[in-house]
Amino acid sequence: MTLPIYPDKTLLKGLGFSAAWSPEFLNMATETTASGADIDVALAQYPIHNFELTYNFLRSWRGPANQSLEFKTLMGFWLQLGGAVGRFLFRNVDDCFVAAQQIGTGDGATTTFGPIARSFGANGFFASEPVGQIDTTQPITVRLGNTIQASSLYSLDTSAPLEQTIAFASAPPGGTPIYMDFSYFYYCKFADNANSFEKFANRLWMLQKVSIKSCRAGA
Repeated sequence: MTLPIYPDKTLLKGLGFSAAWSPEFLNMATETTASGADIDVALAQYPIHNFELTYNFLRSWRGPANQSLEFKTLMGFWLQLGGAVGRFLFRNVDDCFVAAQQIGTGDGATTTFGPIARSFGANGFFASEPVGQIDTTQPITVRLGNTIQASSLYSLDTSAPLEQTIAFASAPPGGTPIYMDFSYFYYCKFADNANSFEKFANRLWMLQKVSIKSCRAGA
């Protein structure tokens, strides 16, 4: 699956602060027992990630390097996706790379491992969840234990968002940890079907809020 990539700050230099990142766990139901205890039933193992971005300016003229078409770039992306209908890849600059991420342990028989996940956290507090899509344009390092593997010894399947896998030509030996260094995107959609672009000066626009949310596998 080839998905468009949300334009980053290299194309949209008016991206401002603050930006919001709100992980949200969805519960199927909450029941209160006679003793007053809450019983919560989880709808899904992993959270939905909600992002809000603000653009202080989006220029609409051609600069010396034809790079000042930010308004048309973002508006064009929005129209191309059809609002909340389309899906795209979003680089969360605060969570887009991991080093020495353990993605599995060899058992001497299994050759394919996945879905490939990343861990996020520090000081003993962390959680793991599958990545939306591995960025294959960036360097990727695969290790069996401490041994770096040549790219000819494995293949990556990035065709399905959130279901990324790695397949080895030969099964990793039993008990051998498998590590990866890689960059990744979130698999996302626009949260709303309308965006309000405001023109505040000649050829200058702003967009006070863009709402983006991550999607589930298969959605």
